[in-house]
Amino acid sequence: MKNAVCWNSVQKHLSGLVVFISLFLVIEGAIACEAPPEVCEWKKKIVGLKTNNMVASGILLDEGLIITNRHVVEDHQSVLVRDYDGNIDSAGIIPHNIQVDLAILARNSKKIVPDVARGFSDARSQTLYVVAFDQGRNASRVYEPSNFAHYPNLKKYPLARIHSDAKALPGNSGGAVVDQHGALVGILASGDRRFSEIIPSAKLEEALASMDTKHSNKFFETGGFIRRCADALYASAQIIKNPPTPIVNKIERNCYNSNNRQLIDQAGQAFGRWWMFGLSEKYLKKSESMDPFSPNTLMSLAVTYHLSRNSEQSVKILKRYLELDPKNHQALRMGIQGAGAVGDKVFADKVLKLMKKHNPSAVPLAESFIENAFTD
Repeated sequence: MKNAVCWNSVQKHLSGLVVFISLFLVIEGAIACEAPPEVCEWKKKIVGLKTNNMVASGILLDEGLIITNRHVVEDHQSVLVRDYDGNIDSAGIIPHNIQVDLAILARNSKKIVPDVARGFSDARSQTLYVVAFDQGRNASRVYEPSNFAHYPNLKKYPLARIHSDAKALPGNSGGAVVDQHGALVGILASGDRRFSEIIPSAKLEEALASMDTKHSNKFFETGGFIRRCADALYASAQIIKNPPTPIVNKIERNCYNSNNRQLIDQAGQAFGRWWMFGLSEKYLKKSESMDPFSPNTLMSLAVTYHLSRNSEQSVKILKRYLELDPKNHQALRMGIQGAGAVGDKVFADKVLKLMKKHNPSAVPLAESFIENAFTD
């Protein structure tokens, strides 16, 4: 029986590997690149990555070094790689001791990459392009550029990220984010329909400078927390209320210790969804302390306070959030309701003005609410 179970496990792994390689061997169709030539050149440096748990993107640097996200590799010792030319290879992990969602890999073949300048940039361009591996098309791709980018003060908040509306898709984590001149601004960490979170290239330089196998134990220990946290969050994704105690305990044991802001955010959101507001606030406040200008974190905090009827804290967070994203319809509605609850007529009028610009269909109901809330 034990041998049968092992064989089934091997078959399952091999089947996944065959599917992955088969997909990667598909002759990639030409994906037109309408960005500046300096940006399009980055397609040559993008690789597709696969572990047992996920597919993602990476950036090929120097002689076979690959950069991706730490949440991609978790505590795996190696990953599969597919480069721009369709070559399939494996890469091992090189530990570092910087607290950042980055991982450094070394290709076993040690192939020299195309001659594309590294070109790290500390410029603050508002036009950013995500260049990543499109899992649906099996090819690297340049996505639509951003309209804005908010850059952090890394001296004050060393774990903060760049926040932008640069377009990205699932599987793009670990891809390059470059400006219109082709300079590497950062590495894509996560994204949703509204915002992309980008690790500044300065953190990449720190990670590269600290590469050393002596950091292995701590690096892979943290990777284990990341993997178990991600597994618990995935297992709980469909749970609407009353989560099983083992799931809650697994999230608490691992997510807080993962030091991964994205996972800490997701844990806080899960606890909020289950109306466990104390835990939700604990996790989201930790995330906020790491990056106080993250729209995703601020919005999650505002929702948690709103649902727990803590209108005063909700309004404080919404004032900050709307400075970053004045178009969010949900934030505007909560802003009107919160302003009425705490008696902040100035904020109510400010939100109403934004609503007239960005969500005019909701204005009549908002005006009626304000009139009732502020009528003596």
